[in-house]
Amino acid sequence: MKYSFLIILMLGNITFLSSCSLQNDRTAAGLNIEKAILFYSDENNIQEEDSYYEALIELKRLYPSQFENYKIIAKKEELDSTFISLNDTYPALLVIEDNKIVCKIIGKAEKEDIMQPVSNAMDQWN
Repeated sequence: MKYSFLIILMLGNITFLSSCSLQNDRTAAGLNIEKAILFYSDENNIQEEDSYYEALIELKRLYPSQFENYKIIAKKEELDSTFISLNDTYPALLVIEDNKIVCKIIGKAEKEDIMQPVSNAMDQWN
């Protein structure tokens, strides 16, 4: 009887801690990514992605070595759920550094609106 309070307390803590998830905090902590560029693409709405492709081409020209860790994640693709958990909007462009999303552009955007924040994030990589 005197240990029942301790057991209830321990079970409560275990239940609470097991319900926490790294994927819910929108970080890349579960992926162990030092540096990456992730482009979320939906080929059903490719017309909204023109400015993203233009920006990506320009960024690749300006930062060729940074595009070693570039990945396109197609909406229809069956991927590891950890990539999907980072973003649920298409199109989107994420820059990840040290398991944290340091730049995120989502939805329809102009080329310049994509270039500026992504360039700023990639400048920090050098």
